[in-house]
Amino acid sequence: MRQINATATDVAPQNVEIAFSRLQDVEAYPVWYPDGAKRVEVLERDADGVPRLIDAVLAAVAGPLRKNFDVRLEVQTERPTLVALRRVADDRGDHEALTISWRLRELDLERTEVTVEMVAHLDLPPFLPVGAVAQEAADGFLRAALAHLA
Repeated sequence: MRQINATATDVAPQNVEIAFSRLQDVEAYPVWYPDGAKRVEVLERDADGVPRLIDAVLAAVAGPLRKNFDVRLEVQTERPTLVALRRVADDRGDHEALTISWRLRELDLERTEVTVEMVAHLDLPPFLPVGAVAQEAADGFLRAALAHLA
């Protein structure tokens, strides 16, 4: 099992509430980041209609490495500072884990600090450059989110 961590931070020219609402809309991820989020299907919603459980196809891209991953993710939110996507273990009995978190911090009424954090414990071969893959994925998610929030 390999531990993978990556973080990317920048400032979005957007109010924290608007940034939160857009990042909470996980169904739109394939629209604004089609290279990283290939598909999102909502399986469950809360009483307000907010997605709580999704099936997704996420892509890992680093240099020549390209791989798609089918994952079931639980969506957890804390308005207006956190949107977290946590992998739900499947019936294979594996112990792999993946969390992609958006942390938002209001700087002023028109600017929000946006941090994407990726943490994973994955059963991967030792020769794969997983640190580079994770950092490239975090950077890609952040670049796409900032463009979406502009």
